[in-house]
Amino acid sequence: REDGLGIVIVNDLVPGGNAQRALDEKTAAQETIMYGDSISAAELILRRSGSTTEDRTDLLSARTECLGYDSTVGALGGLLSKLSDEDGGSNIVEATMILTLRRLRRRPQLQVKLYYPPSQDLPPETIKLLPGDNLRMAMLQKGVKLNDPLAQRYDGKPTGSGNCGSGGLCRTCAVSVMRGGELLSPQKANEKKMLEDTPRWRLACKSWVGYEMKEGEISIQVNPRQW
Repeated sequence: REDGLGIVIVNDLVPGGNAQRALDEKTAAQETIMYGDSISAAELILRRSGSTTEDRTDLLSARTECLGYDSTVGALGGLLSKLSDEDGGSNIVEATMILTLRRLRRRPQLQVKLYYPPSQDLPPETIKLLPGDNLRMAMLQKGVKLNDPLAQRYDGKPTGSGNCGSGGLCRTCAVSVMRGGELLSPQKANEKKMLEDTPRWRLACKSWVGYEMKEGEISIQVNPRQW
């Protein structure tokens, strides 16, 4: 493009280069540049020695996000040129390049299998959710009759008096998690106290799926008091 805009992704690493060495030496907990990454910014940190003063550190930066190939190379090359320019390039004692990367990832999906009480005479069904979806909202949007009229409310109001609107007080949206509980956000203290007699139960209004961006299958009994 003539306007210099675009997207540039890493196609390969130069054998023996710094990026390749970092990849070869990285541990499981470290991240490094890899195929498909896009460089969105770069910083060059230069430590210079002073003849009569203490060492000084210079920080130079360049933004490369949404730039085309020529513009990206020009921006990175402009930074690297500081290593040998006339402004004291020879007194550099240490140079560090820091790259900020953008990485495309497939968003995980979760299969939530719903089982209904025998009295409702409904077959099991599976709904597909994404990490971060709230379980209660997702089920209501799918038409699931989640709020249980038999729920014994925790807020002192009489049974069957409606729900609290996701306040986590009425227990009408409680479900029993038969499989995949680790894929839900952890219980907080109030929910854990409220359901301490039924450890497999969760409040759907306080449960978000795809904890830590994991995917998998969750099996749930709807209206567990009716089983």
